[in-house]
Amino acid sequence: MERLLFLLILFCTGLRASAQTVSGKVLNESKKPVPYANVVILSAGDSAFIAGTTTNDDGAFSIRNAAPGNILKASFVGYEPFSTVLSDQETLTIVLKEDAQLMKEVVVKGNAPLHKMTAEGMQTNIENTVLSKLGTCEDVLSHIPGLIKKKDGYEVFGKGAPVIYINGRQMRDATELERLKSSDIKSVEVVANPGSRYDATVKAVVKIRTKRVQGDGFGFDVRSSYYQSENVDLVEQLNWKYRHGRLELFGGHGYSLDNGSYPSKTTTIVYADTLWRQDFTQEATEKASRFKNTIGADYQLNDSNSIGMKYTVNFLHDSPAPFMLSSDVRANEAFYDHINTSAMRSKTHRPSQFLNLYYVGKIGKMDIDFNADYLYNKQCDHTVYQEDSRNKTSRTVTSDNQERNRLFASKLTLGYPVLGGSLSVGAEYTSTNRNDDYVNPEQYVPTSFAQLKESNFAPFMEYTHMLPVCQLTVGLRWEAVRFNYYENGLHIADQSRSFSNLFPSISAATKIGDLQMQLSYAAKTRRPSYRQLSNNVSYGNRFLMQSGNPLLQHEYIHTLSLGAMWKFIQLGVSYKDRRHAIVFWSEQDNHNSAVSRITYTNLPSIKSISAQVTFSPTIGIWTPEFSAAVQKQWLNLQTKVRTYKLNKPIWQLSFNNTFNFGKGWLLSMESYFVKKGNDEIGALASNTGSLDINLTKSFLKDRLAFRIGGTDLFHTRKEGGIGYTELMETIQVSTYDSRQLVLTVTYKFNASRSKYKGTGAGQAEKKRL
Repeated sequence: MERLLFLLILFCTGLRASAQTVSGKVLNESKKPVPYANVVILSAGDSAFIAGTTTNDDGAFSIRNAAPGNILKASFVGYEPFSTVLSDQETLTIVLKEDAQLMKEVVVKGNAPLHKMTAEGMQTNIENTVLSKLGTCEDVLSHIPGLIKKKDGYEVFGKGAPVIYINGRQMRDATELERLKSSDIKSVEVVANPGSRYDATVKAVVKIRTKRVQGDGFGFDVRSSYYQSENVDLVEQLNWKYRHGRLELFGGHGYSLDNGSYPSKTTTIVYADTLWRQDFTQEATEKASRFKNTIGADYQLNDSNSIGMKYTVNFLHDSPAPFMLSSDVRANEAFYDHINTSAMRSKTHRPSQFLNLYYVGKIGKMDIDFNADYLYNKQCDHTVYQEDSRNKTSRTVTSDNQERNRLFASKLTLGYPVLGGSLSVGAEYTSTNRNDDYVNPEQYVPTSFAQLKESNFAPFMEYTHMLPVCQLTVGLRWEAVRFNYYENGLHIADQSRSFSNLFPSISAATKIGDLQMQLSYAAKTRRPSYRQLSNNVSYGNRFLMQSGNPLLQHEYIHTLSLGAMWKFIQLGVSYKDRRHAIVFWSEQDNHNSAVSRITYTNLPSIKSISAQVTFSPTIGIWTPEFSAAVQKQWLNLQTKVRTYKLNKPIWQLSFNNTFNFGKGWLLSMESYFVKKGNDEIGALASNTGSLDINLTKSFLKDRLAFRIGGTDLFHTRKEGGIGYTELMETIQVSTYDSRQLVLTVTYKFNASRSKYKGTGAGQAEKKRL
């Protein structure tokens, strides 16, 4: 830590004298605010860039470290630039005049996205680029450097799944990315090393900012998508808004039908007193329909203060899901048994509910952001296994699992200019109550009624200051956690615990000519999910069980990152040390070595490094994006079988292309290839990759759009891996119906962006639940 601080001090030597904060508003000649105008401070001697920002929705801006005598310049497309020499005044009102000649002749041709380093990460401009024509936000994110599209979401390379914000509000439903149109997006920022204002479990953040749309009245947009693979999937969506004066009412209603087929092949080898080998194939199908509904309201008290609420209720219906399991079991290489298992799984859900209340405002120079959240959900899982054994006893196994979650969370953040910089202080509180019941009437596994309660209080602070050669940000977060575990109504002291941790962060960003760089360090944590902490034992088959581990420790993660950008080239390098790393593990039954229980454990440390370089130029109508990335870990895994050297790197190549033919025609092609290597306690089972192609035609000034495309055209996308645990080696390869034809029709009528500013609280707890 001392070396890191010394390095950052060298990176940012000296303090700027006589700095002050300049704030104000940028208006047009009609005295209406001009949002997203550029405001910069330049040196009076050589016009060198010192600091800059963009105006917010009400035209307001604030820039620190501006000294008297420097030049302030404001500009926006369609207006004449404004310049003035700064004096001792701290508040300005800038009026931009329309450039009539420019408004007549300006033609926007540049389709290449504009990348720039920010104080937190890498920002990609979407507005007026080819990316704004792709269709939905999901399509845009597939073209953002550093973001990787996965089956169940997105991943920041080397960091994992990010927390996504839309206009400062935490995204809670992945379908929001489908509902958000690419034409409504202004920019996307990827934060690979978040600071102290974010929960200590957040490893990466994606911030999406939409364009401002003026006007009152009613607007809506509808979207209908048809997915044809081995089955048919549907997505139907309707979003609406009504604005009048300072009041906005909004809602969203959607229906989705998901049909899935998930075949897999698995081999387990157990090196116990007998060498047990099990080869089994599984065929599973699922069918689920979901109705998702959101309503909300936002009211602007004045130009600087607003309040609002959002209520979401989701109705989920899962049809009975059958699956078949065929197993061949060998003992010391001799045939032991063949088992055919047929099972039927039924799920029932109470409507899941989520409520968010917020206040965002400003009193004097102090910014205030308050959010309060409540979440409730409940589900029941009833499964009947019918095992037919060739050599042993056949049996029927019944299991009932019920989960119920309640969460309350609140977060308050205050911002204030201090000593020429910006200080943010605040606190976050979460309280979680989870019931997890598992009943097996046949008593092949123990029946258990578990309750998990946890509270987390986390004050934090973050300070940003402009130095002569960089912008420096330092932060500190303290989290105090109290966890209580109850089994069958009794408090279990050995599995309950309280602890507290400090999580520091520090970053420095600078610019030298066309080269932009950011160096950052952050301490983070990874808390076990509530399922990982549960002591309940779930039945898989007569040789495999699964449970959590209430004694799991939290991970403590140190990350050092360097990001750089030069013109259309982006580079990122990150080093990570995961202390007490949480990984899958296995244990053998004391009475029968053939029976394995899959659980979790902590390893002392897993160290890894990741690097990625991206090239994204624009060549006429063609916008290519090529990325090469590598992730390598250092781990010697010691088990009772042997010591495994798990140091082989994982390489990933991606090549995305966009062709803008004009007149509403757009062709996009996305492809990637991953070469197998070691990850945590195992390795990828095989190389994998995918190719997607989409063609879009828009009409009526982009209000109506038709899209046809195909995903994973060669059906080469695979999932699976090899895992090494105490006495077991596992090889699993899964495939799913990822190759599909997609038809989408979208229509927008007077659609406008929401004013909702709620950011939510307790985001890490929601993810753990």
